Amino acid sequence: MKILCIVQARMGSERLPGKVMKEINEKPMISYTLNSLKKSKYIDEIVLATSTLELNNPLAEYVKNINFNVFRGEDEDNVLERYKLVADKYAGDVIIRVTGDCPLINPIIVDHVVTKFLMYDYDYVRLDVPDTFQRGFDVEVFSKEALNKVYDKVCSKENINNKDYAPFREHVTFYIYNHQDEFKVGYVKGEDKYFENREVNLSVDTWEDFDRVTVILKNN
Repeated sequence: MKILCIVQARMGSERLPGKVMKEINEKPMISYTLNSLKKSKYIDEIVLATSTLELNNPLAEYVKNINFNVFRGEDEDNVLERYKLVADKYAGDVIIRVTGDCPLINPIIVDHVVTKFLMYDYDYVRLDVPDTFQRGFDVEVFSKEALNKVYDKVCSKENINNKDYAPFREHVTFYIYNHQDEFKVGYVKGEDKYFENREVNLSVDTWEDFDRVTVILKNN
């Protein structure tokens, strides 16, 4: 069994363009995400997934230069297809989804989610964000079979041009989340000690978020 972590990232963020390559302590933000995931005890391989848009060239080149695999899909908006192609190419049996705007991702929390997934034979397990965990620790784990099932439905010939299915192609696990009757779904919830600060966003969507995360990383 191979556990494959796919980190999705792009340079074309509307609110904070190029955010994953903005530097903290003279290192691009994406490096924090990838190097933290390397500390996981379960992950067998990490792949950065982005698109073939020229805008993403600096990201892809940098990630390759720090010795991580990169996969580039042709369709910028069909992230679901990108995950399917990465999972096929790298023969992942269990897929971990992380986004590149989470530089504070915690490998211990990631492993905890993987453990629950493996122990109870779920199709999909997610960290309970934002209800009992802060945004920025976001991690989802799902089986290759679940990914195939969603892809075959959402990207089928009859649905590929259906606008109603577009959100499911853009957001990889959105179909599972909205059709939980079709899957065995689990959650990892935080303890009470996490509740107090759970409304503070530790992912990076805006300059305010970036400044907040920068302070944390510079003090650790």
